[in-house]
Amino acid sequence: MEKKKIIGAAVIILAAVAAVIWAPDILPAVGDAESPVNSYLSTYYIENSLEDTGAHNMVTAVLADYRGFDTLFETCVMFLAGITALMVLSSTAKVDKSQREIQEPYKASFSGTVLDTAFRVVVPIIVIYAFYVFAHGETSLGGGFQAGALLAIAYMIDRIIPNFNNSLGNMTEEAAAMTAGVGVFIYILTGLLPMFNGGNFLQYEKLPFGAEHAAELHSTGIIMIEIGVVVCVMATIINILEVVLERTEFDD
Repeated sequence: MEKKKIIGAAVIILAAVAAVIWAPDILPAVGDAESPVNSYLSTYYIENSLEDTGAHNMVTAVLADYRGFDTLFETCVMFLAGITALMVLSSTAKVDKSQREIQEPYKASFSGTVLDTAFRVVVPIIVIYAFYVFAHGETSLGGGFQAGALLAIAYMIDRIIPNFNNSLGNMTEEAAAMTAGVGVFIYILTGLLPMFNGGNFLQYEKLPFGAEHAAELHSTGIIMIEIGVVVCVMATIINILEVVLERTEFDD
């Protein structure tokens, strides 16, 4: 029965791939000069992004404003990835922390005076840089995904180095999954708020906050969704890390 399911799934995937490859009307031709992107869309972004969105960086304007729905779906995909990892491994027994001892080969490869000293300096720098990337995401390259990944890396180093005392805390996999959900909620809430003020979903200039110019509201909306992205990406990576660590013997 299980084999039949696998074969059926493989057939469906192959049929979908074949349909995309051999049905040219579904997607525009690659490099087509008459496609919307090449004919007028890119030019419009270049000429009007600052006026439309208030974002000084065109990449930020496209990802957080023009393609706000797409970025929301990407954030949801991150959240679902963490939930999926938790569900798939939920049936796997956790390692008893009270009985687990870190093996000497693991200590030798992830410890030592040089590594301990270096990581104690590197972790705070990563955290500071993550907040810098987030703070400047609305006006320059960078933003939520990068900042969230950096914060997760800082947590990861703090979590796996044996001689560290978990100075950044120790989240359970369930808490990390719920925190990732909070990030998605912040993003969705940012999109819903303009609707209570007569606007459309993610129409930042309709946010119910006082501002003299629409560009200021755009900037506020972008910052709000960036906060949601940071929280979701950071917590999802931590969630996957904790799911694996909780079910792994260090001598495996």
